[in-house]
Amino acid sequence: MKLNSHNPRNYLYVFGVMVLAIGSVFGQKMAPDEIVAKHRESVGSIESRRNVKNQVASGVVQYTVLRNKTGGSGKIVIASEGNKTLMGMSFTIPSYPAETILFDGSDARVGFAISNARSEFGDFVYRYKDVVEEGLLGGVLTQGWALNDLSKRKARVSLDGLKEINGRRAYVLSYQPKSGSDLTIRIYIDQQTYEHVRTEYKRIISSIIGPNPDASASQREQRQTLVEDFSEYKREDGLNLPHAYRAYLNMEGAGGTREYEYKATFTDFYFNQTLDPASFTLAPR
Repeated sequence: MKLNSHNPRNYLYVFGVMVLAIGSVFGQKMAPDEIVAKHRESVGSIESRRNVKNQVASGVVQYTVLRNKTGGSGKIVIASEGNKTLMGMSFTIPSYPAETILFDGSDARVGFAISNARSEFGDFVYRYKDVVEEGLLGGVLTQGWALNDLSKRKARVSLDGLKEINGRRAYVLSYQPKSGSDLTIRIYIDQQTYEHVRTEYKRIISSIIGPNPDASASQREQRQTLVEDFSEYKREDGLNLPHAYRAYLNMEGAGGTREYEYKATFTDFYFNQTLDPASFTLAPR
């Protein structure tokens, strides 16, 4: 049937069809498992990923206490084999010489930064060990990355919409471990490239009720937030991996707000090396 181009109703008809078509395209929602599958493809082909038995990323890191601008530089390494993981940092800071976070496949361990005390970052990971045990810390830089095998982990993943992260539109995935977590965990996947751009961990602890109304009013809830950012993706031995990493820790409570930042640049990547099994265990003190 030929439409009469001079009939206004025909214009309305065509316009309506176009609106419905556009609406159907934009109205389509990707399922979380589709996003995760495309994310894995963005890292590399199935063959490329299977060929990697272990991987090591090393580089330099800058640590900063943001409120007073103190800190120092150092070195960082993230090594993994299967679901075993090591994140180690060393600094030229007398009060903070090292950070060591390990997962031997069954238990997460966090070393003391100095004497018998952990850093704020280490303490956060120590209190919420599922950050490491679920393969979340270090993200796609580790072989045990949580999204590599969701069926095995049996974690619940749901889509919470879209959000702009560092200028990139990203899918927001809510991640709930099978055994539960005290943290609210969200993973951000770039809408165009499906690269992993951020993982966010949050905990809100309600204020304590004081012995009287005045004391209760002075109490303040605690907010604890750890954010990991991943960027500057480049190919390394067939895998698309981030070369820039930032961890930001924010601790808010009655004592005020404390903020810490770790900014790392990875310059060297190694694959299928002979790794000492002891690398993933913490030496006794």
